[in-house]
Amino acid sequence: MVFTEAEIGAMTKYYVKQVYNKLAGNRPKVHWDRLVWNRLNTPKHRFISWLAIQSRLQTTAKMAKIGISSSASCLICGQNDKDHHHLFFDCFYSKQCLVAMKAWLGINTTAVDLHHLYRSIKHGRHTKFRKQVYYAAIVALVYLIWRCRNTSLWDQLVPAVKVTVGTMKQTVKSRIQAILPKYVNRKDNSWFVSL
Repeated sequence: MVFTEAEIGAMTKYYVKQVYNKLAGNRPKVHWDRLVWNRLNTPKHRFISWLAIQSRLQTTAKMAKIGISSSASCLICGQNDKDHHHLFFDCFYSKQCLVAMKAWLGINTTAVDLHHLYRSIKHGRHTKFRKQVYYAAIVALVYLIWRCRNTSLWDQLVPAVKVTVGTMKQTVKSRIQAILPKYVNRKDNSWFVSL
């Protein structure tokens, strides 16, 4: 039972928020929700990014710890233990993809870690629409790097950085064009069209 009889009796008025908070319990507040659950993101990108930002993807380092994988090294570059920090964006391959994405969107930040990148954009002086486009690009890049990792595992093939970045650009532009918000100012609209 969620509510005791005393709690129900003490309620003078029914509030959905009060019942929801009781059912949900005390949960820690996350700082990355706008990055992952951004309306302009593709659903499959949201899911992989949700796992990645919480370090829950099954990397080779995790698999090696539980004895499933014989090697903990990065499947893309062959160096280091491949954990989430390395894969997003410490690996040479993903770092090159990130640099290309920043150049494409005109993001001026030195952040090279997924969490720091999100924070620098969140606290940056950009319009809401631009932030959403930045988030969509980051989430798409995380998904494509994870897909690249899986391709290297199963097909022993690593696509060129140019291919991954090109796919990211095309995916982000087509997704946003399909669900473009109604109220985008002219400056942001012309910026987006110029990408």
